[in-house]
Amino acid sequence: MNKGPALLRSILQEAHSRSFPIVFVVAGSGQIARCAIEGGAHFLMILNAGLYRIAGVSSRGSFMPFGNANDQTEELLCKQIMPRTGAFPVVAGVLVSDPVLNLEKRLQRLHELGVAGVTNWPAVGVINGRFGQALAQEGFTVEAEIEMLREASKSGFVTLGFAVSTQDAVAMAKSGVDALVLNAGLTHETQDIYEKGDRIQYTVVKVNEIIKAVKATGAEPICLFFGGSITSPEDTAELYRRTEIEGFGGGSAFERIPVAKIVTNMVRQFCSVPLHPDTPSFGEGIGEMVGTSPAMLKLFKLIKRVAPFDVNVCIEGESGVGKELVAVQLHRLSHRASQPFITLNCGAIPDTLLESEFFGHERGAFTGAVSRRLGKFELADHGTLFLDEVAELSPKAQVSLLRVIQQKEISRVGGDKKIYVDVRIVTATHQDLRARVEQGRFRADLYYRLNAITLNVPPLRSHKEDIPALVTKFLNELGPQFGKSVLGITPDFMSRLLNYSWPGNVRELRHVLCRVLLLEDGPVLQGEDFSREPVSILQESELKNPFIAEQAGQKAAHTTLLKALKITNGNKSKAAHLLGVSRKTLYSWLRKLPSKEFYV
Repeated sequence: MNKGPALLRSILQEAHSRSFPIVFVVAGSGQIARCAIEGGAHFLMILNAGLYRIAGVSSRGSFMPFGNANDQTEELLCKQIMPRTGAFPVVAGVLVSDPVLNLEKRLQRLHELGVAGVTNWPAVGVINGRFGQALAQEGFTVEAEIEMLREASKSGFVTLGFAVSTQDAVAMAKSGVDALVLNAGLTHETQDIYEKGDRIQYTVVKVNEIIKAVKATGAEPICLFFGGSITSPEDTAELYRRTEIEGFGGGSAFERIPVAKIVTNMVRQFCSVPLHPDTPSFGEGIGEMVGTSPAMLKLFKLIKRVAPFDVNVCIEGESGVGKELVAVQLHRLSHRASQPFITLNCGAIPDTLLESEFFGHERGAFTGAVSRRLGKFELADHGTLFLDEVAELSPKAQVSLLRVIQQKEISRVGGDKKIYVDVRIVTATHQDLRARVEQGRFRADLYYRLNAITLNVPPLRSHKEDIPALVTKFLNELGPQFGKSVLGITPDFMSRLLNYSWPGNVRELRHVLCRVLLLEDGPVLQGEDFSREPVSILQESELKNPFIAEQAGQKAAHTTLLKALKITNGNKSKAAHLLGVSRKTLYSWLRKLPSKEFYV
């Protein structure tokens, strides 16, 4: 007897009440399937695309007429997946209008294999243009897919509707599918963190639009996400913060490096990202900020008061206090919350690229402009543009920014079309912007345009009573990343944290806890590596550098860095994120290592 459908249905039914997401893996081999199960995946989805992916070919190959897609899926199930998964729930893709075997017989064969659920794949909604029109003429339509899913449901299968557009999702929800898999397109990986951030923001907007339309139908299918630019656990965290999605599934995201340990750890990390991290569980707070001190409660109150109004806000505070978290909350509590939140580090823009970054450019506008690129203002249209370190803007940049604020329109470099933009601007700086105006280093007219109100984020040394809550929050975040279950820290360690001056603020506290987690093995952290000596005499540029703090021990500092690189398999971007520093800072640390110690 096939007990798979009952098990899978119970997993999906618990989705609404779960603190952590449902994660499924589209496995292309038995090895990946086994590793996914070990990593904690809730079910597997088997599509003929897996055969192409493990062969080193794009998943688009699954749409080409290289063979019968349903036969390919069955081959993958029979030879690779089912012999290695036992009673673990498996969902199979079914292509409609099969010319070889009718639907009734196909479903019967899947039932005999022990398959728990059925989804429509290859999904015709992914294909458009002339090829899509040709498929429709042959009977490959969304309507046919919906009818197939209805028949699968009657046969006892759990049904998951693969939907690309809002229209497809609404139609499938009305048909009564158990879950929707909202597909944002084929997985696209980029090394440009700013480009990726923009893509994720637009993914958030698209998901919110689809879920809103689905809810309007009165249906309540479980909504899962698949594909697009979501390729890491950190990406899913942003998705869970800003949408009501209840889980994530991936193929390329897990199989890109098909090594058993890496896949297992990657799945485990995806499973450890909480669904609703905006709900503080470490004391009072707002979003990811926690605290019960008068200073923080005053800040939380101001954020809630200012956020709903469409005014520009300037956030001031020392480095490491969490100015970007304040900006994020201003966006999420505004009427623009479902629109993009675009960030730009003003200190990283050379004047030669200024207008391209702000306004975008047309293809051929200058050497290297091989394609059209949208600027930050156009990307943030109807949303929020966060300008970090705004005091670093050059005089030329200040003039350009003032002009677009006044005129509310832009022109791409190399183009002559005027484009209207509706953007709320939130800025941040660790400098005294008013003082820079008085010194003639920042335009007064721009200052007043950007600064309808100033929010000051207090340094950690002024609200040390919040340190216990912050410690709990960071340990809960970092523990799963290191595969550790941490109960807390010793009273002596907490005392030393409370008596420290924290020149690097909350960022430094997170770095200290990350370092201790790397160096200690027990469930209760001793903090033996944490110095009792104040380091306020160090310059700001030195505070983030563990190699400067000699009292912490050069050898221990080297060990911390090397452990971070080992955990991330030599990925320097991930190691930098783990340690809470930029990639540039990480490289400066690496240069201080003895050359014989670094072989990754």
